[in-house]
This record gives sequence, structure tokens and C-alpha cells, in this order.
Amino acid sequence: MRTTIVILALTVATAVRAQSPAANGDANRIVDTILAGSRGYETLAYLTDNIGPRLSGSKGAELAVRWTSKQLRDWGLEVRTEKVMVPHWVRGEERGRLVSHNDQKLVLTALGGSVATPPSGITADVVEVTSYDELAKLGREKLKGKIVFFYHPMDLKLVASGRAFEAYRLAVEFRGNGPSRAAEYGAAAVVIRSVASASLRTPHTGALRYDEKQPKIPGAALTTEDADLVHRLIAKGERVRMQLVLTPRSLPDVESSNVIAEIRGSEHPEQIVLIGGHLDSWDLGTGAIDDGSGVSMVMETLRTLKELGIQPKRTIRGVLFMNEENGLRGGHAYFDAASAREEVQKHVAVIETDAGAAPPVGFTSTLEGKELDAFKKRMTVLGRIVPAMYFESSKHTGADTSPLTDAGVPGFGFVPDPLHYFDFHHTPADTLDKVDPKALAQDTAAIAALAYELAQNGL
Repeated sequence: MRTTIVILALTVATAVRAQSPAANGDANRIVDTILAGSRGYETLAYLTDNIGPRLSGSKGAELAVRWTSKQLRDWGLEVRTEKVMVPHWVRGEERGRLVSHNDQKLVLTALGGSVATPPSGITADVVEVTSYDELAKLGREKLKGKIVFFYHPMDLKLVASGRAFEAYRLAVEFRGNGPSRAAEYGAAAVVIRSVASASLRTPHTGALRYDEKQPKIPGAALTTEDADLVHRLIAKGERVRMQLVLTPRSLPDVESSNVIAEIRGSEHPEQIVLIGGHLDSWDLGTGAIDDGSGVSMVMETLRTLKELGIQPKRTIRGVLFMNEENGLRGGHAYFDAASAREEVQKHVAVIETDAGAAPPVGFTSTLEGKELDAFKKRMTVLGRIVPAMYFESSKHTGADTSPLTDAGVPGFGFVPDPLHYFDFHHTPADTLDKVDPKALAQDTAAIAALAYELAQNGL
């Protein structure tokens, strides 16, 4: 669907007026405090460096629940945990080689949720396809027993134009559904070109989704460099034969938790503005951009409001969701619990931050037309952070909050500059050094200002 972009363009005069305490009151105090002395980077550093990877069901995920809960309580916030049963998938050995071409090593990683190969691996010819139509045309006769290679690079022109998430959406389809689609035609395994905008021979993982009507076959992601190598060899008409060894395991579900903290509203505590990010991460890196930075933004927003003694009219609730990466169990558990409490429609709005920590450029929103125009005119305080921030109409503003927005709750999705996000996304390179403290503070200030405005004045 084509989206409508509404630019919140602020003139210098407007930006100056926004700096006046009389113009925006507590919103300015919040922005001033965060930009001058945010502790968000310190929070992110502990989460990534001290706790590390936080895949659902892992020790790291459990430590993250305990530490964030304690930290929020130590800041004087009301905190509770909410039970979530999560998948427990464990990555094992993973290796590949081109047996047809001098046993060259391939750098790859298993897709999240993949089944294992036999212990000795799978050795088979590689058949390249770029679409499901090609897959169907080849059929079972040509694909049975083969390793199907989905070659679909991200569109770098879209990435360069600021539409990186659109490019990702188009390419990631083959990661999610490719293994089951290939299994339908008797394929022995699937490899994909990593869904990435750049690479230094680092593989990008991510979840696959098995169709229960089809056999489960192993799935892996090749680095972009190795995928391009295989593509070149096949393009020359050469027979490419690969050995693939993957030994992941799916263990019984594990009990985990969402972490929920809030500042109760002074006049309408039953009305909720939710700000959320996800606490889990993939296991290859330490989840700094995905989504430790979002966790930090949520926690620092709450800490700042508590420190300043600011209590808006409505409740601001921070939720650190568990299991966004490979199941969305935390988002659904939150929605189910809110439904049971007849609380869903008491949510004034939801804000999700799960797109990294580059400098802020805007927000997506489920608001449209005149409603969006009217709201963005109220948000001149954002000009304190970036001279021109946009609001873009969108039906999707976040994965964990999607059950709420699907139920009609207005949604906002935070958008940092996406140019380099998919360089590091789901890789071993998703580490603290990719986050600039100044940009993280700007991001936090933008989210905090938006949350405060919604909680104080509603929509």
C-alpha cells in the first residue's frame, strides 16, 4: 500500500518558540534533561556488554528480565513481570563448503527455528531461483533432493532513498517462507542470500516459519559475498555442489516474562500510553541496535520522568517485550492479558521503537489525513531535536504492538535513519560500538516528548 508522507517542517522561528518553557512546559524539561545528561547509553552498555545475547529461552534472556526489573525498581518505578511461554531454539554447529569448487569454505548461519541436517550433513547440487514462480516452473522433477538457493538481494536504490524497510520486506519473504515452499517440491534444504544492505562477510540470521503441511527442511543464510559467489558460478553454467551441516535443536518451551513499568496518570490513571521495545535479541551479536537501543529508550524515558517528578494526566507504561525475534509471544501475551482485564480500548496510543539507534528522522502512525495533520502541528517540540521530523501514515507501526493496533488502538512507530540498519541487523556485528550516544539521546528525547504529549493531552 502506498503511504502518505506528512512533513513536520519547522521554521527557525517555530523552533525558537518551541524552546520557550511557556510554549511546551514539561515537554521541554524532558527534552532538555535527556539531551543534556541521558543515561541511556550506560543502560544499553550493561545490557549488551555485561549480559550479552538474549535469545528467548536462553540464560541471557532470563538475566535481562531480572536486571531490567531491578534497575527500574531501583529508579523508584512501579514494576511487574508478565508470564510468557517462549520457544527455546539452540544454535549448534553450522558450516558449508563448495565440494564442486575446491572445497571452498562458505560462511553461513542457520535460520532461526531451522531443523538440523543429518550429522554428516547434506551434500547436493544447488539450484538457484529468484521467485516462487521459478520454483513452481522447475517443479519436483528438477528440485527433489537438491539444495534450493533463493537469490533475492535487497534493492539498494530503495535503501539509498530512505526506504530500507520496504527493501527488507521484499527480500525477507524468502527467509520466512522459502524453506516450506521449496520442501513442497522435494528440496533437501534451502539457503538464501542474507537479507542485508551491506556485509563484511557476516551472515544475517532471522526466523523462518514452517508450514505444517510440508516437510521441515533445514534453512541457512549465506553471507552476501558467498551468495554472490554461488550466483556467479551458476550464471556461468557450472555445476555447483554444496555440503551443508547444521545441528540446531528445538527444546521444550521455557517460561519467561515481559517486563512492565509505569508512571501512573494523575487524573486518568486507567488510560494508558504504551511505549515498548523488545528485550530479546538474536544470539549472534549482543543486540545493541535490535533492540537493546529500544529497551534503553523506554527505560530512560521512564527514569527521566520519575527523576523530574513529572506525572502526566494519563499513565505512561513501558513494556519490554520478550520473544519478538522468533515468535512474538510477548506481544500476544500482553494483548491477551489486557483483553482479559478489558483494558485494550483504554490504551490511548502505543509507541514502538524497534528500528535501531541512528539519528531520528520521524515516526510512522496509524493516524491519517486531518487527524494526523492536527496532531503533528502540536509536536513542535520535536524541532528541538531535529529541525524537520516527519510523520508518515502506515497501517503497521510495530510488531509487538500489532495486536493492539489491529484492535484499533492508535499506533506510532519510531524511525531512526535506516540507511545502515540492515548492514548489521541480525548479525554478529550488532554490538554496542554501532550506537552513537548522542543519537541515542536524541532518539530517547523524541520518544519521551511524544509519550508525554499523548499522556498529558491525548489525541
